[in-house]
Amino acid sequence: SAWGDRIFISEDGGESWERILHISENTGISDIIIDPRDPDILLVSAYQRRRHPGVLVAGGPDGGIWKSTDAGNHWKQLKRGLPGGDLGRIGLAISPQRPDVVYALIAGTDDTRGFYRSDNLGESWEKRSDYMVIDAQYYMELFPDPHQFDKIYSVNTLLQVTEDGGRTFRNVNRIDPGL
Repeated sequence: SAWGDRIFISEDGGESWERILHISENTGISDIIIDPRDPDILLVSAYQRRRHPGVLVAGGPDGGIWKSTDAGNHWKQLKRGLPGGDLGRIGLAISPQRPDVVYALIAGTDDTRGFYRSDNLGESWEKRSDYMVIDAQYYMELFPDPHQFDKIYSVNTLLQVTEDGGRTFRNVNRIDPGL
């Protein structure tokens, strides 16, 4: 379960809970993915965010991707090939065909934001494109196609799809204003 700045685990069917990851007071977990071959392998994205009347902090230095290989007992921040500095929300997804392949949509600066892909469960990453959704607060969900490798849908104002692992995106459906 993820809630705000905490991830909790229960090993007794929900009778008791233990916090297994805390990054900072203003940083929450926005996505959790589990390796379908090994439920002890977890990847999470951290999102430093705080909203007050008239103020929105939507990113910061505590953002990033974290990995555990022992069901959340120990965590390491993944960095190789990922941008540093202030990051916004990060959407994560794992390939159903090749679970070593992980996708990340990262909100950041003009130079760092974009679509990233890892071929080794997050140990190293490659930036595939500068693709970004219109508003990272709402549209950071990635859905890999269950039948075609490297085809990923991105929820945005208009649904987007890539069929080449994030190098290019196109609208799935477009309303023709001439109709």
